[in-house]
Amino acid sequence: MSAHTASWPEAQARLPAPAWVWAKALQWLVLSAVPLGLLALIKPWLFDFWQWLFTAWSQVLALSVSPRLNAARSAIEWTALEGGSFAPSSATLTWSLSGIAAIWLLSGFFSDRFRPLRTTLRALSLIHLSACVFFIWTPASFPYSISKHLQALMDMGYGFMWAIPPMLALGWGLLRVPVVHKLAAPGLVLAYFALMLPHKLLLQAWLLEHLSILFMPVLFLCFGSLLDLWIFVAVYAWLASRVPAPNPRLREV
Repeated sequence: MSAHTASWPEAQARLPAPAWVWAKALQWLVLSAVPLGLLALIKPWLFDFWQWLFTAWSQVLALSVSPRLNAARSAIEWTALEGGSFAPSSATLTWSLSGIAAIWLLSGFFSDRFRPLRTTLRALSLIHLSACVFFIWTPASFPYSISKHLQALMDMGYGFMWAIPPMLALGWGLLRVPVVHKLAAPGLVLAYFALMLPHKLLLQAWLLEHLSILFMPVLFLCFGSLLDLWIFVAVYAWLASRVPAPNPRLREV
């Protein structure tokens, strides 16, 4: 390429302000529409894969929860489980309260360097403490079962997958990378979440059945959609770090 031939990103940068805005808006629309269209197209096969994965691992892990794909292949429904059978025992509540007190006290010895870790541990402790207090006073009033927990997490996780392409198009789409990379990255991120989401639900189902529903609030609030968002931010940061720094000579042209 000669010195007088500008690449597509450079040509966009030299457009007048209104034209540049319209070009970026059109680019965002295309980069969002292509992965979203693909996600909508493969939805029945994606749910078939999830249902097969849930069923296979449920048998291996001896889980009592059983997923079922509806007739339209548009949603996975979970069998209703009696949450009372997984209610916390007195020993579980005692060990939980002791663990909360130990974490709170030990985190107080952390230096300022580990302040984010101390804040995170204490926030988790407060959430779990509220669950302990609830099950001490009114354990029979807990309105959620493991099946409802899994259903809510899966609905929110699948909904979050629909937000990934537009969010990536806002950030990743503005970077100076080839168009092929701009289209491939959202597809790869969606593929990662398509594999991660069912395994996250299986892990939480196994923990709730082997521990108790006492841990459901902290799992739902901190390791549900919030965890999905953290993973998305980490993946985007990794993608952005792979983009080569702009050549200073190109800025002078």
